[in-house]
Amino acid sequence: MIDALRLDTDPRGNVKAEYGKYATNLPGVFAAGDMRRGQSLVVWAINEGREAARECDRFLMGKTFLP
Repeated sequence: MIDALRLDTDPRGNVKAEYGKYATNLPGVFAAGDMRRGQSLVVWAINEGREAARECDRFLMGKTFLP
């Protein structure tokens, strides 16, 4: 999927997405957790998933009320 979408990756093969924004080089496609950081603790993945959901909401709605 990463290759098919032509997503930018880092030297380790993780999808590039700026921390805090989670947006990839493809508009409307976001990456978080293990896809962005590589294998990590589940608590990091959960936290990034929440933050990425907020950024998706902001992308789709123009603003967000998610914490």
